[in-house]
Amino acid sequence: MKELEQQRDALWHGLEMVERARDWYHQEIHGVHQRLRHSSKSLGDNDTASKSVPNRASLLQDKIQHINYCLCDFISCAERILLPHHRTEQLDAQHLSRGKDRRFQQQTVDALKQQNYLLTKEVSKKSQWIMQLEQEKAVLIKQLLDAQFQSHAQSSWNNSIFV
Repeated sequence: MKELEQQRDALWHGLEMVERARDWYHQEIHGVHQRLRHSSKSLGDNDTASKSVPNRASLLQDKIQHINYCLCDFISCAERILLPHHRTEQLDAQHLSRGKDRRFQQQTVDALKQQNYLLTKEVSKKSQWIMQLEQEKAVLIKQLLDAQFQSHAQSSWNNSIFV
C-alpha cells in the first residue's frame, strides 16, 4: 500500500514537471516565432549583439535534444516494463505484441535519429574547432616566418655595416 502511494506521488510530481515543461516549450516556441518575425524585418541591421546568442541557443538546443531523448527512452522503457494490468487484459495479446513491436521500433528509430543528430552536431562543432585551430596555426607560422625573415635581414644588415 505504501509503495503504491509513493508511486502515485512520484507520478503526480512527474505530471507536474511535464506540465511545467510543456508550458516552457510553448513559451519558447512563441519566443522563437517572435524572433523569426523580428529578424526577417531587420535583415540589414547590424547583428553584433546576436553573435553571442547562437552559442547560448546551441547549448540550449543540445539540452532540449537531450531531454527529448531521455523522455523518449523513459517512455519506451516504461511501456516495455510497466504496462498497466488493465490494458493488457483488455487487448488481444497478438495485437498488443504487434503494436508494442511497432511502437518500440519507431521509438528506437526516433532515439537513433536523435543520437545521430547529436553526434552530427558534435562532429560539426569539432570540425569548426579544428578549422579555427588550423587558421590560428597558419597565422602563427606566418608570424614565425616573418620574424625569421626580419631576424635574417637584421643580421645581414649588421654584417654589411661591419664589413
